[in-house]
Amino acid sequence: MKYIPVIALTYLLMIIGICAHAQIKKVDLNLTLKVGDTFVPPSAVQQMRGTGKLIDLHKLKQKVVILDFFDTYCGTCIQSMPKLQKLQDKLKDKVQIITVGWQDQATLNKFYDSNAFLKEHQVNLPVIYSDVYLKERFPHQSVPHVIFLYQGKVQAITAGDVITEENILSLYQKGSIDLPLKDDFGKGDLMGLAKNNIQLKGSVSLSGYQNGVPFESFRRGQDSMTNLQKTSFYNVSVYSAVMSTWAKIEKANYIPRPERLLLKVKDPNRYDDIANVGSSWYAEHAISYERLDAIRRTDSAQARIVLDDLHSFLGIRTYKKMQKMDCLILKPCPIKPYTGQESLKGMSYNGTAVLAVMTDLGRQFPPVLDKVNSKEKIVLGSYKSLQEMNEQLAQYGIKAEIGTGEQEVLVIEEME
Repeated sequence: MKYIPVIALTYLLMIIGICAHAQIKKVDLNLTLKVGDTFVPPSAVQQMRGTGKLIDLHKLKQKVVILDFFDTYCGTCIQSMPKLQKLQDKLKDKVQIITVGWQDQATLNKFYDSNAFLKEHQVNLPVIYSDVYLKERFPHQSVPHVIFLYQGKVQAITAGDVITEENILSLYQKGSIDLPLKDDFGKGDLMGLAKNNIQLKGSVSLSGYQNGVPFESFRRGQDSMTNLQKTSFYNVSVYSAVMSTWAKIEKANYIPRPERLLLKVKDPNRYDDIANVGSSWYAEHAISYERLDAIRRTDSAQARIVLDDLHSFLGIRTYKKMQKMDCLILKPCPIKPYTGQESLKGMSYNGTAVLAVMTDLGRQFPPVLDKVNSKEKIVLGSYKSLQEMNEQLAQYGIKAEIGTGEQEVLVIEEME
């Protein structure tokens, strides 16, 4: 699963949480299989699509078997399916990729019948539907959730972006593989307080990637072991850590796109997953942080202390400033009635601020600079060009044009 900027992530995690709730209501972790455990296949599965021939998991010990748990609401899952199909076609003598869904056959048939993207890419991977058995052995709260099996053993429990030709061949040839662990029920404990009876009045710790601990942005709460105030984040990029901390100090009303990050550093790749590598990048570069305090502070006051810790530990300073850049500028214009039909079946935005954020998420244009600041409800249908967008915006007295403007940027600078 790819990691994305904090503001966008917050919205997406709400969606993931809804999907996860639909998948798992009660989880018996006593049934959970771990890496290295023997995998006992179910006596039978309900399968659709693929070649039409029922797959017998008992007879696949000499192939790498990849179970890809997915959901019809998961855009990342759907986007990855053409890549998985190509891997299956190319390495069919060495691998069997199986997608696993919790929904029933009728729901999944409707999904595949109506999905033009999967039809265009000729995706026809076998699908296990109405699954219960596999989900009990490999419980999860977010998808994609991926299991590598080989020679009757669980070889990896991980994220979808590590399903690559290189990893499949490495496991097939060597018989084992070490991939970042995805454990949605794992918990961070940098200080080992659960194992050591230590009386603390306060402490702070910063470390690297914590295998098996879910990604978690800036969070505050009461530590159950010490009753102290705990501030933490786990397995985040330095950029994400700084951004989420700054968001508690000064709330931002924009998506932190790459254009709004200025890295004055020797190796930018250490600070953010610039190339969108995914899990393997986080295993090498992510950081985790915990702080325990006896004093309870406001979020903004605590965030300033956390920011000071990051500056001290990492040898950096961070600040915000205004910088000129290419923008999509929203400006007032004369109202012009719209005669098309697109906006009648479109998406609603409660003002230009929301429109700016959602347009930034699409990455179709440069970062949006809102010079209208309207709270009027805006409804826009689909558009493929700036001209088509403007034809719909004109009915609200708004015009969008590419230009140069000043936007706030976050600066991360290494101290010499």
